[in-house]
Amino acid sequence: MTVCEYEERFRSPKPSLHQTLAAARGPNRERSGARRFWVAAALVGVMATTCRIASHQTFHSATGSGSEVRKSDPR
Repeated sequence: MTVCEYEERFRSPKPSLHQTLAAARGPNRERSGARRFWVAAALVGVMATTCRIASHQTFHSATGSGSEVRKSDPR
């Protein structure tokens, strides 16, 4: 066994891609928590706006918005 083979035997293996990315990302997990909060807040805002528009359109279609063209009664 040569010295080079002996050194390679005890050399630590290269880190996996997951380990490399996790080390580059760092231990700061607060960013992902803040991102989840803002995504959830945006989703709630979109849903509230959608429900408000849908109920507004339903109300006007049920009561008649006055924009209908009425035919005259031919007598």
